[in-house]
Amino acid sequence: MPREAVTRLNEGSEITIPLRNLVSMIAFTAVSVWVYFGLTERISFLEHNLELTMAEVEENDTWIDEFQPPKAVQDTVARVQELEIELAKMKLILEQNTGRWK
Repeated sequence: MPREAVTRLNEGSEITIPLRNLVSMIAFTAVSVWVYFGLTERISFLEHNLELTMAEVEENDTWIDEFQPPKAVQDTVARVQELEIELAKMKLILEQNTGRWK
């Protein structure tokens, strides 16, 4: 029987389908295509945003790596370090002279 069905199908063969089912299949296809392109567009948008964000992160990382504080700040830090050393020396001298330091 399957051989007979195969031999009967040709270009002129007709298939009947209820109009309701045909409309449902067309609607399903349309919604599927719409969802597919919507998802593709969203993924492309997110990838583009990720690329922009990564470029900005790289710029910030480069800026951080190459950062030099202003000369006035560098001078102030050096003076504070010198003062800390002088203070430590004074504490040692006081401890030696008085025997203790609180």
